[in-house]
Amino acid sequence: MFSLIQTLIFFLSFFLISSLVFYVVGFSVIATQKKLLKDQEIIALSLSLGMILFVLLAIILGLWNLRWLMLPLLLSACLLIILKYRWDTVSPWKIFVKDKLLLLLIVLGILVQGFINFPSGYLYKDGLHFWSSQGHDGLWHVSVMEAIKKSIPPQNPGFSGESLYNYHYLVDVLMGEFARIFPIFQSLDLYFRFFPVSFSLLIGISVFAFVSRWQENEQSSSSSKKIGYLAIIFTYFIGSFGYVVTFIKHGNLFAGETVFWAAQQNTILGNPPHAISHGLLATFFLSYLIYLKQRNLIWLVIAFLIGSILSGFKVSGGFVMLIGLGAASLIDFINKRKFSTLLLASLLALSNFVTFKVMTSKDAASFLMFLPWWFIRTMVVDKLDWIDLENRRQHYLSKGTWHASLRVIQLETTAFAIFLVGNSGMRILGIVELIRKFIFGRALILKDPIEIMLVVTMLTGLIIPLLFVQKGLIYNNIQFMQYFLFIFGFFGAVSTYRILTFFESKIIKVIIVGFLISLSIPTVVGNLVEFYGPNTTPLAKITNLELTALKFLKENSPEDAIILNLPFNQYLKDKFKYQPRPIYAWYDTPYITALTGRSSYLASEHVTLLFYPGMDQRLENKRKFFEQSDFSWNREFLKRANISFIYIAKSELE
Repeated sequence: MFSLIQTLIFFLSFFLISSLVFYVVGFSVIATQKKLLKDQEIIALSLSLGMILFVLLAIILGLWNLRWLMLPLLLSACLLIILKYRWDTVSPWKIFVKDKLLLLLIVLGILVQGFINFPSGYLYKDGLHFWSSQGHDGLWHVSVMEAIKKSIPPQNPGFSGESLYNYHYLVDVLMGEFARIFPIFQSLDLYFRFFPVSFSLLIGISVFAFVSRWQENEQSSSSSKKIGYLAIIFTYFIGSFGYVVTFIKHGNLFAGETVFWAAQQNTILGNPPHAISHGLLATFFLSYLIYLKQRNLIWLVIAFLIGSILSGFKVSGGFVMLIGLGAASLIDFINKRKFSTLLLASLLALSNFVTFKVMTSKDAASFLMFLPWWFIRTMVVDKLDWIDLENRRQHYLSKGTWHASLRVIQLETTAFAIFLVGNSGMRILGIVELIRKFIFGRALILKDPIEIMLVVTMLTGLIIPLLFVQKGLIYNNIQFMQYFLFIFGFFGAVSTYRILTFFESKIIKVIIVGFLISLSIPTVVGNLVEFYGPNTTPLAKITNLELTALKFLKENSPEDAIILNLPFNQYLKDKFKYQPRPIYAWYDTPYITALTGRSSYLASEHVTLLFYPGMDQRLENKRKFFEQSDFSWNREFLKRANISFIYIAKSELE
């Protein structure tokens, strides 16, 4: 109980400090426009701008070797801004006092999204526990945060002596630099508990701010606000229809999130780059929408700042934004002869290209493979076990006749429809609004840049995984689908509101909303049941004894020390009958570097392979060293690789 209270106190301290260094600094950029903005818009824009400016400042000072200036510059700026604007600085937050429904939806949304992270990396009686992939993915980010503390740009914590590239690490700069200048916070708390609240808050308030203003074009103020509430629901609480499959096959209603491949928004905090990119994308839409209405240069600058380095947070986020903005700028130019949005698109393309190139190697493009329909094909065969459909498709393909081709088209259309509807869940209601816009308002939608941007951005998120996969982790490209689901949810919210307006009875409206939620949440609840339900346990742990060893190593080694550990043994887990297993037996993770802040000669091998396709030599060196067959070679290897420590858990040798 004491530990929980202590964590809560640290979280409240984090919330206060992060509000100063993110929100207050961001507020200064939009302060002159405050009268044009609603409270939720001020909060969303200020948080986004503050995080962007924080990262940019950290990078600039890091490159100039002036990182010692970071804290005094931030604190001085916050003090000056507060003295200048006083009550105006914090007054927008009163919306959470006035609007109880907004507060309730966002708090519930933070809890739903956050519980994917919150329990992991917490010190329980017998050590640290990790659920799901957090023992690897989470600790990878923590290890990068530790590397950020030492240098910008960072060294790869799991591949000593090499810079980190082919990876979008700006969210780790955000968290790692915050951890460096405020060392009272532990990296494990920042990653697993504190920053997830900030990212989830940013997503929720940004969606509400954008959708509410976007719908003011067609709805009254009160109606657009109600659609904003629905948009929050579609963002936080809507899952896939995967539970239909698991219920039919296994009688399990609360399961099946990724049966159709795409992860849902309720688990997005397990991927911090993805999470923050969604929040930034929504605020970019908002700033661009305001610019289109005001045609004021400052909003062009604000839109540029928010989108300027989005590819450094998440490459896919930057890509879909640029495609959508490119289409919108062409529409704006054709219909209104405005060059400004073309200029914005060009500048953002340049800034994101530079960001991408700085963070990648020359062969980064080779990570994509053109493999159309791979996700749909594997969904049918591997996820749904619908072998008959695939056999029929191949049968008709082999015929080669005109009639057989029609049957192939029918089968492929069926598979695509299952993929689309299954992943979308109740967001599929968005089809109603899209049809309405294109049939009854086609002349208007084709002239509205923001509408075109939303549709094109959304479709880009759908089309990319239909055509391409990623080398190494072949399924990684499915993350593009989450941008499709994200925006599709906006249209789903509008459709739902229009359906509700057909009925005057509040009881019927409540029944409809209840029906919507009941069809939406089984997979959302299923994630929590799968992780923390009855008869479940964490997957991995780091015992208190090992934590003592790691703490000793951290406190008694230089910062540039390089650690050598055993190659991962996939059969070691068989020694341990019950979960949670020791983390070194569970998976190949970077836990040593995450908890010591020291580099590993080679850790997290399957992820490192994505960054450095030529890592095989290091893996062979590790294996040869621990074979202990050539001691003279071993001595030379330790010297050549600058190995400072060899770390082995006792049970790894037994």
